[in-house]
Amino acid sequence: MTRSLALFVVVAGSLAPACYGAPPDGGGSGDPLTDPECQLDTEGEKEPGFPYDVARFTSEVMPIVSGSCALAGCHGAPTGQGDFTVWKDAQPGDCDFGKTFNNVVRKFDLTTPANSRMVVAVSGGSATHPFSFATDAAQLTTLRAFVDDAAERYEREGGGVTPPPGPSPFNYDVFQTQVQPSLDAAGCAVTGCHGSAAGGFTLKPQPPSASADMEANFIAVTSRTSLETPASSTVYVRATVRHGAGLSTQVTPEAAAAMLAWIEDAKQNAGNPPPGGNPTCAPVDKFNLGVFRTEVLPILSGDLDLNVPGGQGRGAGCMSAACHGINRGPGSLSLEPTADPAILLQNFACFVNLASPSNSEILACPLNDPRCRRYPHPGQDVLQGANDLNYQRLLAYVYGAKVDVSPLDFAFFVRRINPIFNDVLAVENGAQGRTCSDATACHGITVAGQAPPNGSDFPIIPNASDVGRLSFNFVAATGFVSFLNPGQSSLFLYPTDEIANREDNPLATGLPHPGGRDFEVDSLFAQAILQWAGGLRPDGNGFQRNWLVVGDFAATRVSDPTLIDEASVSPQIFDAGGGAFNRGEWDGLFADEAEVDLNLAFPRNATSGRVGYAVSYVINTVPRPITAQLIVQTGNPIRIYVDGLLVAQNDQGGGATALLNLPAGGAGVVPKRVMIKLLQRADDARFAFTAQLRDELGTLLTDRTGELVFTLGPKGGI
Repeated sequence: MTRSLALFVVVAGSLAPACYGAPPDGGGSGDPLTDPECQLDTEGEKEPGFPYDVARFTSEVMPIVSGSCALAGCHGAPTGQGDFTVWKDAQPGDCDFGKTFNNVVRKFDLTTPANSRMVVAVSGGSATHPFSFATDAAQLTTLRAFVDDAAERYEREGGGVTPPPGPSPFNYDVFQTQVQPSLDAAGCAVTGCHGSAAGGFTLKPQPPSASADMEANFIAVTSRTSLETPASSTVYVRATVRHGAGLSTQVTPEAAAAMLAWIEDAKQNAGNPPPGGNPTCAPVDKFNLGVFRTEVLPILSGDLDLNVPGGQGRGAGCMSAACHGINRGPGSLSLEPTADPAILLQNFACFVNLASPSNSEILACPLNDPRCRRYPHPGQDVLQGANDLNYQRLLAYVYGAKVDVSPLDFAFFVRRINPIFNDVLAVENGAQGRTCSDATACHGITVAGQAPPNGSDFPIIPNASDVGRLSFNFVAATGFVSFLNPGQSSLFLYPTDEIANREDNPLATGLPHPGGRDFEVDSLFAQAILQWAGGLRPDGNGFQRNWLVVGDFAATRVSDPTLIDEASVSPQIFDAGGGAFNRGEWDGLFADEAEVDLNLAFPRNATSGRVGYAVSYVINTVPRPITAQLIVQTGNPIRIYVDGLLVAQNDQGGGATALLNLPAGGAGVVPKRVMIKLLQRADDARFAFTAQLRDELGTLLTDRTGELVFTLGPKGGI
């Protein structure tokens, strides 16, 4: 998110313009509900504005930018200077607010906040910008805190990190022989400057070649560059102008030219970096190294081809000397066969996008897809698409990373899958007197990081009940799930001992499960695993049975307000919502038939009347938009909300139909939030509904047609 721009000018403590050009002729326009330009930018399939705090932007950041940037002849709408436009009179909820928000956050760098163009420009780091705040100015503190908090959340929830030497598009040899010596000669790494972390930028002085300190300097420097506009890179600008209140030194003109050439070369090596930013890597600690070693590397090396019976033959073959088996230079995937698997995993992770796993280059490139930074892929289409079993396994591994964006539902896992691990009856119907999470001979561990006693790559924390431990088990389990082919998920094949059945299962190893056959393929345990592994979908008749519910709340009319903010609530399991049951928490309700019965969730008489809520989030997985009809039948008064907007209602009872405009599946698609508000009147015996999905032509959308996946939390995605 780095671009060249000019920003604020303050004269004598007041805000005043210092930009030139024709004055703006009015603010922007558009429907904030339908115009894509009005929608808040979102990293990955998360809530609008993620990872930024939209309320904080409204109260703290917007007053700064509207009070200075939106001045006539500066950055005022409709076309501001420096590719940066602000709508002065924008208000939350209107289109101008969305466009202003997007223009501002595109000037922030989530990987290295100190490299943000907005922060750099107003803190003395831009050679062309006419103004900088005092180092202790409240406005500067506000901007830094805003982006720092967003960056922390982004990293915590799956954001990228700066690529190390190898996958980085920057030439490490040139850095060591030209860039680092020029920084040392200029005294940048001395105490009192960047040798003591001035401005949050730390450099080690005169690091030995190929040392850990040299690599740390390389990452620190490359994280402060811009591959969109190399000449505006923070590290280049600051190295060529005096900063630090004019007390800093500068590199020589020759060194400056060499540095700029080095950044421009990296721009060429990067190919097609993400819009607004530089290439990043998924944090390596998000992945299971053991699974990578035993199940992914054999595919990459070509020793295993899951499309061939028995797995023998040449698979993807990415590690051959003709492909990635040698170091092909900066920005390339290096998979040298003699390298340690941990190093290979680090390189692999630099081509994974945890915000949108299915768009990862590690999948796009061997598909010869334009999303690859080097398109066309020199190796052409090594993988053959969704039906290719090697592709399915690689996608499953990427989904199995510690990532929020997943089509696999956490709430269903908590209530239907994790209990299997602790159920004595799930191991030979109790014959062994132990569970899958047994810590003496099976998968059980006591703390994260331990290896299971059975030597597998699947650790389970027994009897997990809090979010942290349940999340650990959820991540561990997703690594053994094949979303595109749930019946070939290891989580299903091993406990059913189908892992030994090569004849019927192309991903079987032919070796029996060391724990034997724990349960049958048609058991309730197996059915729950298959349902979860393939994503929660409408049933064979298009009925959505899985909901997140909360309640009940006293009410006599469906329009009565409750503790739930119907316009903004975006719940997930364990969130506090209020109500008389389940400690006031949202929880999963997984119906075994088409009818979703809230009397089961809230078992008491209706008294003088009560309200319950049911929420789910829908994702379109196909590459075409769908206008879905959500047809709800009920005898109770009902209201239906989509993304906080009331779109259908029947205050007397009898059902209602809502239209869901679902964009084509892919990167940046935010799941639609559907909420049903149901009233049980004093004389209503029933407190239930059915919710059926059809397309605009009336054709059922089912688990067989496969278009839709539901999650019971806002962070689902593909």
